[in-house]
Amino acid sequence: MRHFSRTMAAVLLMGGLGCGYAQSVGQGATEGQGTAPDSRAVVGLKIREMHPADVRTPFPFGSPTGSASKLEFLAAAEMSAEDRALAESSQAEIVRRARLQGLGYGAGSGWGYEQAVCPAFPGHLVLEYSRRSGAGDVSLFAAVVPRGSGHVRVIPVSRRGFTLFTLAGENTLTIHDFNAIVAEEKLGLDADWLSLGLCYAALAGGHARSGLVAEGSAQERYPLIEPSMLKVSYRKPGAVVLLSNAEAPKGGRSLALRFSARGHLEQVKLVTPGVLSFRAVPSAPTEERGKPVAGNVIELPK
Repeated sequence: MRHFSRTMAAVLLMGGLGCGYAQSVGQGATEGQGTAPDSRAVVGLKIREMHPADVRTPFPFGSPTGSASKLEFLAAAEMSAEDRALAESSQAEIVRRARLQGLGYGAGSGWGYEQAVCPAFPGHLVLEYSRRSGAGDVSLFAAVVPRGSGHVRVIPVSRRGFTLFTLAGENTLTIHDFNAIVAEEKLGLDADWLSLGLCYAALAGGHARSGLVAEGSAQERYPLIEPSMLKVSYRKPGAVVLLSNAEAPKGGRSLALRFSARGHLEQVKLVTPGVLSFRAVPSAPTEERGKPVAGNVIELPK
């Protein structure tokens, strides 16, 4: 037993000397350069360089983001001659696909359309068709016409005031068409996440106006909803685009678009935005208390 204790003591002593030697070698390199050894060094302490976690997101950090809070919507008379001709030449296919969806487009009058100018989809013409037949009786759908190869897509939103399936914003068919349109774009997924969110809102039949963070005091209007933002996490790849709609009535909801790391739109949820509450604080009369200071009063120069 005594022999075993002596052996263990010798092993521990050699281990301590080995750590000290490894440390002294590192110190000797710096001492040879005229630098004093680090007084914080501790025998047996391992130091390694830590690098920031790799965040896998389809939207690169530092990429430019559009500052426009909403898309531009053009009436048929305001469209360019090229876009107007493309819309008119696609009417037969739009009517056919809209009837397959049970939207009743082409039956009777009252239908009209406008163009949603989507900067994220330069290779497609986005049209919104609507008809109002009375209070609450509104039919609405979006038609996307490719400027090159591809086929016309009709995205139903509402029929006579009712949704055909689930809400258009959360509908998996809308998500599928969005991913197909992105795949047809030559440049792929646009890095401008704000424009992407606004274009998705247009496909779902909404004229959204995003709440933005003011760039300066002149543009500050103190909106009562949280601004649109991009959320990323190093724990979960991908990104979430939160599009706060400032045009929504009180109690309205915003869109939360979840993208995979490769830019595939996986899920869309309607969420209740954070609303800032405020209340007026009545002013109370102030009462000055104190005693005058004895002595001369010195007036300071202005």
